[in-house]
Amino acid sequence: MVQEWKIREVEDLANLISKSKSVALVSISNIPSKKLQEMRRNLGEIATLRISRNNLIKRALEKVKIKDMDKYIKGPTGLIFCNTDPLKLKRILDDCKTTAPIKANAIAPCDIVVPAGETSLTPGPVLAEIQNVGIKAKIDKGKIVIEEDSLVARRGEKISEELANVLARLRIEPIEVSLKIMAAYEDGILYTPDVLQINDEKLFSDIKNAHLNAFNLAINSNIINSFTIQFIIIRAFNNARNLALNSEIINRDTIEFLLRMAYQQMNSLKSKISL
Repeated sequence: MVQEWKIREVEDLANLISKSKSVALVSISNIPSKKLQEMRRNLGEIATLRISRNNLIKRALEKVKIKDMDKYIKGPTGLIFCNTDPLKLKRILDDCKTTAPIKANAIAPCDIVVPAGETSLTPGPVLAEIQNVGIKAKIDKGKIVIEEDSLVARRGEKISEELANVLARLRIEPIEVSLKIMAAYEDGILYTPDVLQINDEKLFSDIKNAHLNAFNLAINSNIINSFTIQFIIIRAFNNARNLALNSEIINRDTIEFLLRMAYQQMNSLKSKISL
C-alpha cells in the first residue's frame, strides 16, 4: 500500500507544475546542504526549489502528462517552479552560483592558491597542519599569518585529506557549485541543456551572421528587394562603367577618365621619344 505522504507529495508537485509558467529539473548532486539552502534563499520570490524523491517526481510528471522529461532524471534531483521562461531561469541560476569547500580525494578543478595575509585563526595545532601542507605561516599579534602566496594544488591533482581540512579551516572554497538544469518545460516544449546554453551575445552574433550570409546570397544571386536594390544597382553601374572603359566606349561617364588615360599615354610616349 502506498504511504499517504507519498500520495500528498505527488499531488503537491503536480499542482505546482500546473500552476507554474515553466518547470525545470535540476541536479543537486555534490551540493552541500548548507549551500543548497543558500541558493534557495538567493532565488527568493523569483523561483521555488523543491527537493523530492526521483520516483515521486516521475509520478508527478506523469500525472500532469509531461512526456519524456522523466528521461533526464539522474542522480539527486530537484524541481524548480517559476513564472519566467527557461532561458531566463538559466541565467538566474547562473547568477546564483556559489562556491564550496573541496573534499578529500577530490580532483582540483583549478590551481589552488592560498593567498598571503592574516587569517582568522588563532595559534594552536592548526599552525602545524598548515605548515605540513607546504604553506609558510607564522604567528603575528595573536593570529596565524600566511607569509606568501602558496600554490598548494595544481589543476587535476588529487586533494589529500590533510589539505582538504586546511583549506576548509582557511575558508578557501575552490569548488564552484550551481543548480544545473537537466531539462525544462514550458507551453508543451521540452528544453534540453544544449538549447539553454545559448546566451544573448551568442544569439545576437548568430542572428547577425545569418543576416549577413542571407544578404550576400541575395546580392550574388541578384535577388532584388528593399535591402539589396541599392547595392545591386551600384554594382551594375560599376560593372557597366568598367566595361565601357575597357572597351573605350565614350559617354559622359567615361569621357573624363578616357581623356586622362590618353593624356598619360601621350606623356609616356613623349618621354620615350625624347630618349
